[in-house]
Amino acid sequence: MGEAGPAIHCESLGRRFGRRWVLAHVDLTVERAESLLLAGANGSGKTTLLRVLAGLSRPSAGSVRILGSDPHSERLTCRRSLSMVSHRAYLYDGLTAIEMLRVWARLCERSISDAELDGLLEEVALIDHRDLAVGGFSSGMRKRLTFLRTRIENPDILLLDEPLAALDTAGMDLVEAWIEREVARGTTVVVASHAIPRMSRICKRALLLEDGQIAWEGPAAGLPAQLERQG
Repeated sequence: MGEAGPAIHCESLGRRFGRRWVLAHVDLTVERAESLLLAGANGSGKTTLLRVLAGLSRPSAGSVRILGSDPHSERLTCRRSLSMVSHRAYLYDGLTAIEMLRVWARLCERSISDAELDGLLEEVALIDHRDLAVGGFSSGMRKRLTFLRTRIENPDILLLDEPLAALDTAGMDLVEAWIEREVARGTTVVVASHAIPRMSRICKRALLLEDGQIAWEGPAAGLPAQLERQG
């Protein structure tokens, strides 16, 4: 996975459910350390595209490469370099926050001290809830905790599906700052979001999806104006 080339490369990518194509003719290249915002209405194909990139859905047409590897036939190879945060948190409700982090560390075969894990909880303002069962956490707290899995995994590529959903303003600020740090440290970040003003300040480039196809591509800073013209 250390070979030269883009982080993500798709050619004529398509995904069909029954007779309906939810992605069609998607040509996409994301360079290493680039940040990309995926925009579009509900049902435009954003989540499906992220799932195909993550190897969770198989393309019906075309090809996809993650750091030069196929995320389906070489899933384990890609999984070591990629992490996705989706709508579902996948938490064990009976575990405390610190226990959840310890489980993730073991699964990733990472040796991380409790002091380091406490530092991660500080990052997302959950240190005061360190020893509380996550089953009692609000949806926003659960989402903030889930983001720490990616810090433990330390991926080269980070896929985020609506990262600001279910968060209050303080939570949005925390997660926005966290994404900015990931971009600054050179992680390739692809974000699907309706929070266009916030995410267009962080991401370098943007794609607008309509009916599963790329309708517009350009600098993320130009996306709000593009959406206003369409509206």
